[in-house]
Amino acid sequence: MPMMANMKAMQAQMARIRSTTDPKEREKLMQEHMKSMQDNMAKMRGMGGGMMGGMASKGGDETKHHAMMEQRMDMMQMMMEQMLEHQKAMHAPPK
Repeated sequence: MPMMANMKAMQAQMARIRSTTDPKEREKLMQEHMKSMQDNMAKMRGMGGGMMGGMASKGGDETKHHAMMEQRMDMMQMMMEQMLEHQKAMHAPPK
């Protein structure tokens, strides 16, 4: 799934942020990570709207609807974890 690949890319960005000692490189990586978070949040909003519209028009396949909602909740949890990591990295001094 593309969202999972995006999440893995963001996790790799955070790993690079934590490992860099160059303040300029760290700032650049932090900006890239913020952009990735914003892009993923926009995609998630689109995913939610598409789910709701699709379910309403099909008369509601409850099992599929539940699985999609669960997947979206997992993605939102991962995004929250990324935001917390980003906040920690912003306040942590470079190594």
